[in-house]
This record gives sequence, structure tokens and C-alpha cells, in this order.
Amino acid sequence: MITESTAQVEFFGGRARVAPLAWGQQGSWDVMRDWLLQDKPFFVVTRWQSIPLLLGLPDVLAVLGELMIRHEGLRTLYHATERGDAQQEVLAGGSVTITVFDRPAEDPVEFSDIVADCLVRAEADHFDHETQVPVRFYVAMHQGIPVLAVFGISHLSADYSSADVVSADLAALLQARADGTGVPAVKAALQPADLAAYENSPEGQLLNVEALSHLREQLRLIPATPLPARHEPASPRYFRGELESEAIPVAVRAAARKRRTTTSVVLLSITTALVRCFAPGPAVGVDLMQGNRGSAESMHSVSSLNQAVRTALHLTGESFEDILRQSEAVTSAARRHSRYDVRAAREVFRVEADRRGVEPEPGCQFNDMWSTLPRPSGRPDSSAAELDRLLTASTFDWPQKSEIEGMALFLDTRGTAERIKLSLLADTALLSPGEIQGFLFAFEQVAVLLASSVPSLDRISALFAGCSAEVSSTAGRSTGR
Repeated sequence: MITESTAQVEFFGGRARVAPLAWGQQGSWDVMRDWLLQDKPFFVVTRWQSIPLLLGLPDVLAVLGELMIRHEGLRTLYHATERGDAQQEVLAGGSVTITVFDRPAEDPVEFSDIVADCLVRAEADHFDHETQVPVRFYVAMHQGIPVLAVFGISHLSADYSSADVVSADLAALLQARADGTGVPAVKAALQPADLAAYENSPEGQLLNVEALSHLREQLRLIPATPLPARHEPASPRYFRGELESEAIPVAVRAAARKRRTTTSVVLLSITTALVRCFAPGPAVGVDLMQGNRGSAESMHSVSSLNQAVRTALHLTGESFEDILRQSEAVTSAARRHSRYDVRAAREVFRVEADRRGVEPEPGCQFNDMWSTLPRPSGRPDSSAAELDRLLTASTFDWPQKSEIEGMALFLDTRGTAERIKLSLLADTALLSPGEIQGFLFAFEQVAVLLASSVPSLDRISALFAGCSAEVSSTAGRSTGR
């Protein structure tokens, strides 16, 4: 029988300070308070990490204490102010509770099941940001020998890339302790309080002014009318489909090389071409999520840096090449204007609503996290035969259904360098469940075509219709192809 216990890890020797929230943190704070009574998957980012078998539990606990000191975002409390925003309080020292599971040799439970349970636990309860450090740790052991470490960090303190930074740092610290070498040097990184100070400087305020000007321009290009309902909605109303594919990474990289662009531009172009299949146009509003990690000091930062750039995507292009050119332009503009005061942006939305007499539609969201992953060495075979073989390994599932969401469409990419997780959360009044699944399979087919040629927009529309019809006629298909 698996035993469960807790251990306390003390951390000390850090720098204590109080600062306002940085813009990315403020955006996370506002969103999380808007959804206070509902748990959302993005509230907590999770990872797991294997532990070298030479280490004992005291070694692992010592490493976790070192990890807390290295990253200020892991030892920060958040306090609401009378104005409705918050301050961050970085602790010089304190403690964090570690949950420990020990599996005896005869127990049949797999470690993968223990990890899955830890990930669920990490996301299950709201953090009390006033009194709790924003991280939860779990250690899974086999007969007293640590095997795996799992953690979950509040999205106030970490975005998707930050979780990768923490995971890589944890792995390096564990390996160094196993090897008996010195503690790896702390990588230079912008701490959240330092980022807040920069944003309040004249240079940061100039970024804000330029970003808000860009936002005003984009809002004037986005139609006031929402995407029209096309179906009787299901219950619950929002479905998230997820396609895991090994073909898309190979195909998209090949397409980006051929067209001398980025994988993110190719992914956005495919998305735009498919949205044309059901959106009336002439444009649709899309939040292009930006990681804001373009500088050396931000690459290893542990904070919530992501910000959304509201963008008008025109659906009137006559060819896929037109869409590619648009994607390059809007991606470049979004990157330039991705740092701004979210409270000031809210006032821009209010002014636009007064001008129109109606609130701007929330629109859609495109969040490409996969393109930020390190690429594998070498150039994989992107021949038609190899892509056909990779297509057979694709799988589909429905990981989420909910009654309320903030937008009609959310498309995001995650996964590993070799296997992408392409996720579409949609209002079933706009896309039926069969069309959600058809969208994702059509996305994969378009990516494969782009590896060798540029399909016409009519061909893409036919693929969307065909994939949607196929999955609707085989409604039982939920895993695999």
C-alpha cells in the first residue's frame, strides 16, 4: 500500500522586497479573479522530473530548498490593494510543504498513475496567494528511494515557459548533487520585481504608449458583430479537442524552411485559412499570445510574462500566400507591441465600446507555445512517405468540456519538439463537436500538404468539410485515426 506523508522544506538567504505587479502578472491576477469561483487549467502550470537514483529524500528536499531561493517568483506572496490590483511580496525565507508518496515493491500502482494524481492535486485547489508560496511539490519514492518530483506553480508566478525553466533548473541541481559537483551557477534572469520597476520607468512607459496606439488601430479594424451561431449548442457548451501529432512538427518545419519564415507564422496561417471556412469576414479579432522572452535576461525568468495582443486577421486573402504574408506582418507587429499595462488597455476597450455603442467582441485566441521549444538536431525526413507513416501515430481526445468560456475559439500548441499537442477549445454553437475534430484533422492535412506545395484555399475548405463530415459519420472515434 502506498504511504503518504509530508515534509517541510525551509529556504533562507534570499532577498526580501515589495513591488507592484508587472504587466503580465497583473493580467493573470485579473483573469484569475474574474474566474474566482471556477478552476481553469491555466491557473496552475505543472511539470514532472525524474530523480537520479543515487539520491535520498534529504538530498531532494535540499535541492528543492535551493530552487526556492534561486527564483523569486517561487517565494512570492500576492496582496490585494484597495485599488483592486495587487502587490507582490518576495520572501527572504520561509518554508514549503512537500507531499511524499512511497510505493512498496509489491504495490501494482504505476508511477505514471502517481504522477497523474499529483498533477490533478496540484491543479485542484486555489492557492491562497496572501499566505501560501505559489508552488506545490510532490516526491514519489519506491521503497524509500526518490524516483520522481512533480510540481505545480500558480500562473501568477509562472507561465508555460517558466515551468520549463524551473524543470531544467531542478534537473541540473539534482544531477549536480548526484555527481557530487558544485551547485550550478544561477543563470542571469530578470526577476518579476525588477521587471515591474522597468515597466514603470520612462522606457517602459514608452513601450506602453506604442502598444496602446497599436491596440486602437486594431480595434477599429475588427467588426463589431460576433461570429455567428451556426448550431444548437451542446451541453456543456464548450468542447476542447486535442490532436497529438508527429507529422505536424516535421511538416511545419519543412514548410517554414521552404518559405523562409517561422513555424509560428505557418501555424497561424493554417489557422487563418481554416477559420475562413466558417467565419463570414472580412476580419476576425484574434488575441495573439506573446511570450515576451526575446531578450537574454528574460529567457530564464520565472514569472508570468505572457500578454495577448488583440489583432485583426483579415479573411479576404485570395491565396494561401496572401495569408502567409499577413501572418508574417501581424506576428511581427504583435511582437513589437506585446508589453503594455493591462489596466490602461482595458480603458482603450471601454473608449472603443463607447464609440461603437457595443462592447468589442472577445473574438479568438492563438497561443503557440510549441514553436518556443528547442528544435531537435538534424533535419528529419519530410518526404511524403515518411509523413504518411507519421500520420498513423496521431491520436485525438476530448480533455475538457465546460459551460462558460471567455471566447468563441482558443487554439494553442504545446507538446514536445517531436510531437505537438494541437488543442482547439470552441463554442459548439459556432463549431459542432464533429467540426472541432474535423478542424484539427484538417489542420494536420494542410500542414502535410505545405511540406511539399501550397494548397489552394478551395482545397483547404474542402479538407475542413471532408474531415468534419468523416468524423461526424464515425462519432465513436475518440482515440487514434
